[in-house]
Amino acid sequence: MRNYKKGAIAFLVIALLALAIGSYILTAFFFGTLTLMGLILIIESVGPLKYILSRTTKLLDIVIFVFSIIAMATYGLNITAALTVAGVGYTLIYAPYLRSQLKEKKNNKAYSINYRSKFK
Repeated sequence: MRNYKKGAIAFLVIALLALAIGSYILTAFFFGTLTLMGLILIIESVGPLKYILSRTTKLLDIVIFVFSIIAMATYGLNITAALTVAGVGYTLIYAPYLRSQLKEKKNNKAYSINYRSKFK
């Protein structure tokens, strides 16, 4: 099983826990998921950004969480909770997916990643 599939399962478990805990956490999870989808759409539609992010290390994941902490001091708990959920989703699902695409490209010369926009 690939890392991003394991991450997707972990993200679904977090969603179920949010559902079980209460409405506030579920609301933060909902808006965090919307933020994550927006982030993925931006990355998928901007080819150079996808190229750069597929080659980044896990340092970017740490930067996302640092910005979440800064957001808590600036914007409050509601925005921070949503940004944290988006950061967890990026770290568990999308970043490993991009890295696995790059690894497959290196292993298989016939495989290529389309860095052009899918939305043109």
